[in-house]
Amino acid sequence: MSNPIFTPAQLAAEADVRAMRADPRGEPVRAQIAKYFEIGYGSRLPDEMRPMLGELADEFLTNWFFKAAASDSQHPRLVRNFMPAHDWHGTSVPGARTGGDNPDNCYRLAGIEHGTRYRLSGRTIGRRPANISFALANNFGTSQTVALLEDHDLLWEEDGSFVIEIDDRPKAGRTNHLQTSPGNKFLFVRDSMMDWASETPLDLTIERMGEAKAPPIDRDDMFARAIHHALRDVFQYFWFQNMVSSIVLNEILPARSLASTGVGLSTQGTSSGHFRLDADDAFILTWDPAGAGYAAVELTDWLYRSLDYQHIQSSQTAAQSHVDNDGFIRTVIARRDPGVWNWLDTGGYANVLMILRWQAMQSGGRPIFASLHRTTIDGLRGELPPETRWVNEQERAAQLAGRVSAYQRRIM
Repeated sequence: MSNPIFTPAQLAAEADVRAMRADPRGEPVRAQIAKYFEIGYGSRLPDEMRPMLGELADEFLTNWFFKAAASDSQHPRLVRNFMPAHDWHGTSVPGARTGGDNPDNCYRLAGIEHGTRYRLSGRTIGRRPANISFALANNFGTSQTVALLEDHDLLWEEDGSFVIEIDDRPKAGRTNHLQTSPGNKFLFVRDSMMDWASETPLDLTIERMGEAKAPPIDRDDMFARAIHHALRDVFQYFWFQNMVSSIVLNEILPARSLASTGVGLSTQGTSSGHFRLDADDAFILTWDPAGAGYAAVELTDWLYRSLDYQHIQSSQTAAQSHVDNDGFIRTVIARRDPGVWNWLDTGGYANVLMILRWQAMQSGGRPIFASLHRTTIDGLRGELPPETRWVNEQERAAQLAGRVSAYQRRIM
């Protein structure tokens, strides 16, 4: 399999990010970001998280370096972001996780400007991701979605290819079209993969149509954009985290659609939770995949960054989970291995946040649903249904080895 992310544009953007990270002017900005979060959380910040504030600030700022590297709207390039730190093709890529980043997503950004025309060309490589969205975002925080297309909305050619036109003109019968509006900053692409071992992000290229209105931005321009927007967006991302950490402890919110919230992916359904676990606690999360094209659950640390999902089972999609006879998935959240296939590992943390996501939901299908029950690890045998899939040490090791191998497809 050829990796569609391994492109000259991606490697050049990563080189730009490494250069910006090495700029000494970034150090006081990281310290300022860490201080903002520390002051904002105050005494609510769990002791186990306090040493992680510097790492949070570093990944947060790195995320904005990646966005700045993708932000040149007159010379657009698609840039992958929100990844954990990794090595590939002889280079080291720093971590850029923040804001409840999804382990199942390949996130890509390209600069977009109202009044400029673009052509996005794509094709399928192997098995298509479970859900793909193409959004126009009006802020560097990528939370303000103002136009959206999903893969099921597109007209595809028989060979698995498509072209999307992006411009300021009305749709006028064009199915594969996104209309820009004043303030547009990015095209934001999410390839959501249910089966890591077989689904592959789309091969995408973007080009500006017509003459450029400005020369390419240089690294100083990128650095200035990153610093400016990172310091502005700290407060929004603090708010994102507080939406979840303000949930009553050891409870979850009812499943709901994001359509009316004005943030995130507007066609997504979610449920969230906030947990503090003792060593022997076990929470049974019962949820209905509801026939959605994509459905998954993940844990984040208390600072709302994905856990090290490339090493531990801190997330599971519906395709990775055992489904019970009633069609529900029962996922066990615990700090130590409870011996069930559907285990979400907290990475040793006592304080974690949870996000359930449903995408590509069926019209007229079953409503999304999630519930929570607290028990102990020893009490699970009496609480879970007879068809629960239990695992021993060897089976767990094989499950995790398969997960690590499937993840490696992203960085090969």
